[in-house]
Amino acid sequence: MKFKIHNKEVLSDHFFKLDAYELEHERFDGGSLSIRREHLERGNAVAALLYDPNYDEVLLIEQFRIGPAIRNDEAWLIEVVAGMIDEGEDKETAAKREAVEESGYEPTELVHLGNYYSTPGGSSETIDLYLGYVNKDKPIAEGGGMDHEHEDIRSFWLTRQEAVTWVKNGKINSGGPMLAIMLAFGFDGVVKK
Repeated sequence: MKFKIHNKEVLSDHFFKLDAYELEHERFDGGSLSIRREHLERGNAVAALLYDPNYDEVLLIEQFRIGPAIRNDEAWLIEVVAGMIDEGEDKETAAKREAVEESGYEPTELVHLGNYYSTPGGSSETIDLYLGYVNKDKPIAEGGGMDHEHEDIRSFWLTRQEAVTWVKNGKINSGGPMLAIMLAFGFDGVVKK
C-alpha cells in the first residue's frame, strides 16, 4: 500500500511540535482516500523498569500528568523511569541517564524488552522498553527529576508480584509501565530472562 503527502502546515513549535498533513493513501478495497491529520512530534523515548533481584522488588515512580488531569481522572500516575532520547545519545545511555535523574539509581545491566509506537494515530514517537538491574542499597544520586524540566517525582519500591497485581487491578494504568511489567514478568509474575 502506498501514500503521498500533499501538504504540511506547522501549527505549533513549542514544547512539542504540531504539524497538519494533507495526504492521500490507497484503500484496501482499491482507490484512494484523501485525509488531513495532525501529527505531534516529540522525538523518541526510553523507559526502564528498575529491578533488584536480591530483594525481588521493582522501583516505580509517581508524577503529575496533564492528560488524566484534564479528564478529571487521577492526575498522579504510577510509572517507570522514562524520558526522551537527547540528540546524539544512544538508547541505553538515555535509559541510564533518565534512571539516575528520576530515581537516583543507575542500572548495571539493561535488557531490551521491545519497542512500540506510543500513539500511532497522531505521533511518530517510539519508546524502547528496558528491564534495568539495580542494587536497592546503592543509589548514586537523589533522584526526583530535574528542576529545569519542572519534574516532581516520587519513587518507591514494590515487590515484583505486587507490581503485576497493580497492573491486573488497574492501579498502574499507563501503557509504558503496564507493557514493561508484562514483558518483564508476564501475568504470572515470573522474571523473564
